Amino acid sequence: MKTKAVILARVSSMQQDEKRQVSDLVKIANSKNYEVVDIITEKISGAKLNKDREGVQRLLDGARKGYFTKLLVTEVSRIGRSTMETLKLIDELHQLGVSIFLQDLNIETLDEKGEVNFQTELMVHMLSLFAKNERRNTIDRIRSGMEQAKKNGVHCGRPKGLTDSKEELVSRYSKVVDGLKRGFSVRECVKLYGTSLGTVAKIRSIIKEDLLQAA
Repeated sequence: MKTKAVILARVSSMQQDEKRQVSDLVKIANSKNYEVVDIITEKISGAKLNKDREGVQRLLDGARKGYFTKLLVTEVSRIGRSTMETLKLIDELHQLGVSIFLQDLNIETLDEKGEVNFQTELMVHMLSLFAKNERRNTIDRIRSGMEQAKKNGVHCGRPKGLTDSKEELVSRYSKVVDGLKRGFSVRECVKLYGTSLGTVAKIRSIIKEDLLQAA
């Protein structure tokens, strides 16, 4: 039985063409005798969150259903430009038993036993360092923006005396929700968004509850 594979090709703008990526990866699939079960193309910035990328969600849906065990991409940046989001996607695919073939490095991220190989460990380690720096820069940018808003008289915290339902709370503090989903801690969100510790903790509980109900 042939190994089932998916091709993922991404470009950042409508003016760019992903056909060359697809053509190269189809040739690789044929040379390895893989059966290509899906070709996913995206014209979207790789800095977008995974949840906002239809192609990534389609990819994960197929992986969760066991439709394929190989993902072919020309390079790691085609998976994403946001280091944190890329690491999340790689880790989830590995947890689902999907190995990623990177054309530019000519490597598979999982070995024959389904374990992360040495080259991948080095790559993920480097990505983790970049993610740490990216996280620090993001926090600094948001904090700077919040401080500037306060100087301009914009209130960034919770309106006094306001009681929200779960839906209203999540809607009102969408930035906090996004921050938590990005992996920021409760205390980091408190500092970043000028929101009380209790409010952020409550939002985190709502998110966890929704994930459990969806499971």
